[in-house]
Amino acid sequence: MTFPYFLIPILVGLTAQFLKSFFNREMFRQMKHDGQHLPHYGGMPSAHSAFVLSLATVVAVTDGPLGVSFAIAAAVVIFILDDALRMRIFLGRHGTSIKKLIEKLPEEERSSFPKLEARLGHKPMEVVAGATLGVLLTLVIMQFVR
Repeated sequence: MTFPYFLIPILVGLTAQFLKSFFNREMFRQMKHDGQHLPHYGGMPSAHSAFVLSLATVVAVTDGPLGVSFAIAAAVVIFILDDALRMRIFLGRHGTSIKKLIEKLPEEERSSFPKLEARLGHKPMEVVAGATLGVLLTLVIMQFVR
């Protein structure tokens, strides 16, 4: 029976998400204080980067790096990394600006607005850590399932 390789990126992404609790203790304390239970965006390591690099690694190992499937996986990697590094930073800036505008409103009107995240993107090192974790953990897992 062939191992379902699509499970490897899911496992790697969940592992990266779990590791955030060890690298980002302050973020998790703040979540507990705010009454939230799900992790915020951002933080070390990037789970999105780990997931997508794991997927590309699975494709490269199983189908080879010269096939169409790897070209598609590489395009997805570029899209996700661009989103993690650039797009979310712009969204975070918008969130910060909107928060400043909301603070200028009278107190009774502020409560009708949801709490906005100001930090949505990743620092470059968080993306590199997630990407490295994704490739290395995938290669280790693939050694065990072969």
